[in-house]
Order: sequence, then structure tokens, then C-alpha cells
Amino acid sequence: MYKVTNFIDGKECTESNESINIINPSYGTQIGEVIYATKDSADKAIEAAAKTFKTWSKTGLSYRAELMMKFRQGIINRSEEIIDICVSEAGKTRPDAEAELDRAIQALTHTAGVQHFYPSIMSPNVAGGIDITDVRYPIGVIAGCGPFNFPILIPILHASMAIVTGNTFIAKPSEKVPSISRLYADIFKESGFPDGCYSVLNGGKDIVEQLVCHEKVAGLAFIGSTPVAKSLKMLGVQNNTKVQALGGGKNHMIVLPDADLNMAADAAVSASFGAAGQRCMAVSVVVAVGDIADELVDKIKERMPSLVMGKTDNPDTQLGPVISQENKDRIYSFIESAEPDGASLVVDGRKLSDKEEGTFVGATLIDHVKPGMSVYENEIFGPVLCFVRAKTYEEAMDITDGHKLGNGAALFTRDGGVAQKWANEVQAGSVGINLPIPLPTYSHSFGGWKDSGFSETKAFGNSSIEFYTKTKSIATRWPDPTDSKVDLGFPKNDS
Repeated sequence: MYKVTNFIDGKECTESNESINIINPSYGTQIGEVIYATKDSADKAIEAAAKTFKTWSKTGLSYRAELMMKFRQGIINRSEEIIDICVSEAGKTRPDAEAELDRAIQALTHTAGVQHFYPSIMSPNVAGGIDITDVRYPIGVIAGCGPFNFPILIPILHASMAIVTGNTFIAKPSEKVPSISRLYADIFKESGFPDGCYSVLNGGKDIVEQLVCHEKVAGLAFIGSTPVAKSLKMLGVQNNTKVQALGGGKNHMIVLPDADLNMAADAAVSASFGAAGQRCMAVSVVVAVGDIADELVDKIKERMPSLVMGKTDNPDTQLGPVISQENKDRIYSFIESAEPDGASLVVDGRKLSDKEEGTFVGATLIDHVKPGMSVYENEIFGPVLCFVRAKTYEEAMDITDGHKLGNGAALFTRDGGVAQKWANEVQAGSVGINLPIPLPTYSHSFGGWKDSGFSETKAFGNSSIEFYTKTKSIATRWPDPTDSKVDLGFPKNDS
């Protein structure tokens, strides 16, 4: 049994009025305890981060990048420990955790090279010998709230770009998977980052709201559910805090009659049930167009019995547990609503998961789903695939674009013209053609449309720099002293 503490100004902090248990979802048993931060300790973390920002923001970009490379090596050195924690706390399979770590290391490589793509714009002689340069500066203290489903990757995605651009950072990890963010604090310190540069606060809603409302917190990056994302964006507006809030997804995969149905079925099963469906970019709705529906639903059904469900410390496991009993109960309630709403349960995963200890939900396939049904409208965030039937491409597009969430979408077809038209018109932030919704890579932006994203900027990619910085336009003129005179007129463009 272990305890996960807070980390403030370079030191462990155990000051707390509350703690909650950390549960291994494969077994449903307690493996640790996370110590919640108090309001006072959160204030101390913010004050320490604000103080450190004054000096850290003035360090050279190359120096910050050099330290980030040391942090990257520290992550590599602790790889096995990080993966073990992810398997036990998040309930991920080991291959899934390993892939997440690989993606995080790639992100750090990209971040360490930030000086090569740091944007700046200089316009010479815009008027009367005046040069104007747009220069980016760090904004201050950044808070990052990560979800439970990517405890390795998301804290690094948030913290690395925030810190390398000259900000200081406070991590608020999911209370269900707190240990990796806390381990990162030790690695940041070992890598030479100053105290106060990276802190960790554990807690719930009250800590998040304290962060976004604090006058010395300049920005908050959030990835999680749509209702929370929307509420944090509103709080950010009220408190003049820059907020990047990415919400959930109900990602549609349209399959046209000319598609390779075997490839489409493989993709649907992989993208729906990987990580027990607990990915915001998971495919949760297949829309079959025309007379292929029966054949496609059969092909998906045929592939499901081969999925190995079990505890994630078993190397043969493909489908692990969902994160908690609360989440399991919620997913069950959606499955239970399907048939009364008029849908058909093709594969009921509850028959498999009820045999397992831990918080398991078996892979579930629901056919004849229609807009308006509970299983269709809501983000289930579990291994549940909805199958929708459409007569035409236009109907499939109306169904996809009609959903309030627009995180991602996919299309399977052999028709390049249709694919290009669809990619240009579909209302989603990330799209895949003949592959499921792609996982985010740091060199490209990630973020949803409609109610999947509440931000002027995207996460990841070069656009993430825009969130962690602010622009100052600097106008300069170095005239010949002999030409200097009083002139009350507005500068003209004719000289």
C-alpha cells in the first residue's frame, strides 16, 4: 500500500484534510491512497509557481529545451516503472501502456526542438521606416487537468510545451491515476528544473475551480468530459483565465458499399474496444450505408469472440477493465436502455464481464441504433459499439453531422472523389480515411469541433504554442536624427 502526495515548490507536501483510495480496476482492490491538497496548499503551489515564473521565463529557449531533453531521458530511464503504474492504476494492457509511453517520448522530442518552429513575424518598413515584429512571450502559471485514460501522455503533452515556452506548470491529475504525474515531479527535479517549475496538486472539482479562478493562474489546459470542459471555459471567461478545454467524443465511422468490409470490420473492432473503449477518439458508432449493413454487422460480430478479456497483468489480455465500478454501472445502464428504446443487442458484453472480479465490461455490439436513443446521444466511454443503418451517403452524413459532438470521424471507401469531398465537409476535428480516427501526434493539432472542443486553439502541434504564449507587437524606427521633427499626423504608408 502506498501514498501519493502533493508536490509543491520542489518538496513533497502531505498537508491534507482528505484522501481517497486508489483502486486497481483489474481486481477491484485498493492498492494505494492519494492525499488531497488543501486550499492553503494549493495557494502555496500557485504562489511558488508565480515566483519561479519571474526567473524561469527569462531563461534562454535553448537552455529550456536542453533541460527538456534531460527530462526525456529521465522518462526513458524510468520506463518500466511508469508502465507498471499505468497497468495497475489505469487498468491498461501492457502493450497499450507501452504505446502511450512511446507517444509521450515522441512528444518530448518534438518539444525539445521548439526553437526550430517557434513562430515570429517581422514586417520591415511597414510605414515611414517603421519595422513591426510580433513576438511571443510566456503567459505565466499554467494548470493542467488530465483525464484518467491517458495518465502517461496527457500530463507530458500539457507540461512539456507549457514549460519549454517559459511558463511554470501545476498538474492536477485524475484522482484515479495520480502516481505518474507525481513521479514526473521527481524526474523534473532530477533533470535540473527549478523548484516551482512543476508542481502537483491532487484533488477534485474544488481544486480545479480554485486553479481556474485564481488571479495568478494565467491558463488552464483540460481534457475530459464535455460538461466539465464547457463549465471550465465559462469560468475562464469570467476570471480572464485562458482556458483550452477539450471535451468528449461520439465518433462516427461511415462505411460505404464499395469499401473493403473485412478491413472496415477489423478497424471497427480495434477502434471500438481498444483500451476498453475509454478513448475520446474511439469509434463508438458505425454507420453502414446501403445493403452492406447485414454483412458488415456479421463480420464485426464474428471478430468479437476472439478478444481476450482479463486482468491486465496477464500478457495475453487484449480487453482490460473500465476504470471504476461507477463507470461500469453507468455503461451497464446504457446497455440496459438499448432494447427498450428499440435497438437490438447483438452481443451483450455483460454476460462475459459478470464472470470477472474487477470492473470489467465485455465488448458489446448494438444494432438498429437510431439518433435520439440514449446509447446514441451520450458518450458511453466503454466497450460499446452502436451500429446505425443509413440508406444513402447523404443520410449517413446528416446523421454524423447532426450529433452534438464532433471530436472525430472516419470514412471507409475506395472512391477518392467521395473521400476528398467528405474530408472537406464533415464536421469533426480529426478524420480518418480508410482508417479509424487517428491518435494525436505532437507534430499535428488535435481537438474536436462542436461540443467536443471549447478553445480558440488546438492541443498539440505548433498551434499549442499559441495557447501557452501571448503576442506583443513591437514597432521600432531608427530615423536619422537630422530628420526628426514634431508631427501630430497619423503615420502614412507613402514613405
